[in-house]
Amino acid sequence: MLFSSGCAVAQAAPSDEDRVAEELVAMELRDQEVRSAQKVDVKEVLRVDARNTERLKEIIKSIGWPRISAVGRKAADAAALLALHADRDPQFQHRALELMQPLVEMKEVNPEQFAYLWDRTHVPQRFGTQGGCHRTAWVPDEVEDPAQVESRRAAMGMRPLSEYVAIASEMLCQAKQ
Repeated sequence: MLFSSGCAVAQAAPSDEDRVAEELVAMELRDQEVRSAQKVDVKEVLRVDARNTERLKEIIKSIGWPRISAVGRKAADAAALLALHADRDPQFQHRALELMQPLVEMKEVNPEQFAYLWDRTHVPQRFGTQGGCHRTAWVPDEVEDPAQVESRRAAMGMRPLSEYVAIASEMLCQAKQ
């Protein structure tokens, strides 16, 4: 108990969800630190990804997919990013998608995060989030039914593909010049 001005104030112990939320955010921070280092150490990125993947599996086994209502938006988004970076375990990535899919409609998972993971694990992709630089322009990899990509992106709350391409081109491709 804490005492303030002579009154006893009970301090609530953090819940399991609060601890998981803090841990997920810390895992995401480490994920981003190793990826944004001035000189990226690929072996360290792979080590961090492996540790994060194993811990995320444990969290899912314990509480299910980290829902926004349980761990908050920031931690739920962190969980999705960690699954996205679990490229060395595609079976786990597909399992994460299965767990996330019903939660998208319930607004318990960020639909844009789901779209990124879907595209990362499927060829052709649906939302145009995966691609690469061709000279100074970012170009999405093959997209399923390209005529419908904008409606699929809109349904997930994503910006139009042309805006995404312009941003990705500037951030990823023009910096390499």
